[in-house]
Amino acid sequence: MRAALLSEGQFRIAELPEPTPKDDQVVLQVDACGICGTDHSLWQTPGLAPDTILGHEFAGRVIQTGRSVREWEEGDAAAVLPIPYCGRCELCNDNRPNLCRSGLLAMVGCGATPGALAERVSVPAAQLRRIPGNLDPARFALVEPLAVAQAAVELGRITAGTRVGILGLGPLGLFAGLIAKECGALVFGLDHRADRVRTAHSLGLGAFIADGVADERLHDLTLGGPEVVIEASGKEDAIDRAGSITRIGGRVVMVASYHAHSQIQPGHWVDRGISLLPSIAYAPQQFDEAMAMVSSQAIDVSRLVSSVHSLDEINEVFASFRVQTDQIKLLISPSS
Repeated sequence: MRAALLSEGQFRIAELPEPTPKDDQVVLQVDACGICGTDHSLWQTPGLAPDTILGHEFAGRVIQTGRSVREWEEGDAAAVLPIPYCGRCELCNDNRPNLCRSGLLAMVGCGATPGALAERVSVPAAQLRRIPGNLDPARFALVEPLAVAQAAVELGRITAGTRVGILGLGPLGLFAGLIAKECGALVFGLDHRADRVRTAHSLGLGAFIADGVADERLHDLTLGGPEVVIEASGKEDAIDRAGSITRIGGRVVMVASYHAHSQIQPGHWVDRGISLLPSIAYAPQQFDEAMAMVSSQAIDVSRLVSSVHSLDEINEVFASFRVQTDQIKLLISPSS
């Protein structure tokens, strides 16, 4: 099979032996694999093991099963929950499996085990989620980032009538906005890119350019400031800015990937009683909730897909993260 092997910030396409499933695994033919900020940060990580196969947002079809697998057969379509939660640690037992250390460190396609930037991949059958009917598996490559956004919305306790501000209208910000809107919240997003504001409008979200009067405008539109601000931009000054625009007693949910130091003014947060809530990954039930949203098309994730690329274009796709483009979500189709 063909796979994209990463070494020292550069991919090369190589022919590898076909994967063989262990007794409790299946081999999946990868229909689509999403690229996200986590992949981009791993791409730039010094010391990552040579010939790493990235890719943790993916779906496809079963082509082979291990000897002990009974519930899956050839041809079944599935999305993959990439985190193998241990189910035994204090965090798992405390209903916080999204923080399970062994699970996060063994996440498929993040360095520990080969991921889906390959034509085929072996994964434990327990981590598969069945795609119903004749739905396109490629759409379900977006379940994983949708689950990240679902976890952030739940952490912010967003319900009907909650006034929500979103900083950054990339995939996570847009997904969080769509989920919050589905909950009945009043949502306004901010981004400095006009194309992303237009995308938010096309999805039915309130949004405007993050210019010099944006914070004041958000304050007025939410009658005193949002109760919840979801920080999805990852910018150095965004966390403190989120705290400053949140209404007194409100909550800031951090869901972006941060690759630089950020400074905040703690006194400003304490004086106004603002809660800072870091959101990482998701629990299994949140992944399943995201599966249900995609299956029912309660959220049409396909509208966020900007382009689909082959494995041969992988270096160009990752290089595009360095420049500001109008792309929202990029998918790789390894078999095309």
